[in-house]
Amino acid sequence: MCDLPKRRLLNGIRPWRVVVAVVGLAAIAAGWVVPGLLSAVPIGAGSLVLLAAVLPALRDIELGLPGDIKFSAALSGREQGITDVFEQQRGDLQLCAQLLCGDPEQAKTLLEAAWARTAEVWRGPVTPQLRLYTLCVLVHLLETSERWTPAKKPKHPSRLAALPAGERVAVVLHDFASLTVAEIAGLTESTTAAVTDRLRAANEKAQLALGSGPS
Repeated sequence: MCDLPKRRLLNGIRPWRVVVAVVGLAAIAAGWVVPGLLSAVPIGAGSLVLLAAVLPALRDIELGLPGDIKFSAALSGREQGITDVFEQQRGDLQLCAQLLCGDPEQAKTLLEAAWARTAEVWRGPVTPQLRLYTLCVLVHLLETSERWTPAKKPKHPSRLAALPAGERVAVVLHDFASLTVAEIAGLTESTTAAVTDRLRAANEKAQLALGSGPS
């Protein structure tokens, strides 16, 4: 399962916001006991005060950003940050996608789909976890694609392409994406022991193919 950053509710709860919210609620409550048109004044003022406390809290929880950053600027900055990260890592991600797929066109399509999905659902600040999440989505899209439309195997596949899917994914993520065994295990919903076994098996096959394996 591809895990998104957890939303930390406590980030949005601050003493001054609690006080402001209480004042706003008190003003709204007072408005209900004031007769006639005068009730609109405390209710309106209380609503504005309550919004002043709630909106920044929602912004902090949703974006994971400090309270002194305006919402519009924070949202725009996050979107630009995500785009910048993708452009910086496009070459690295494209290489991983092509090694996983073996088909440049399919790799491009799946990578764009993975990045679009990431940009759509990502919450919180832009961190290194963004790349990990994109790779996770890419692997799951590849698995789904191969399940419905099995890829045509070339007559003379490379040593990497000839590996079983699980071993190929482990090798690409470990040797080319530089993920740890623990990260690969979480990304592929496997145990660290299983990932280690796949890497070992792939390495043994590579040694045998080079003629340096055990006799």
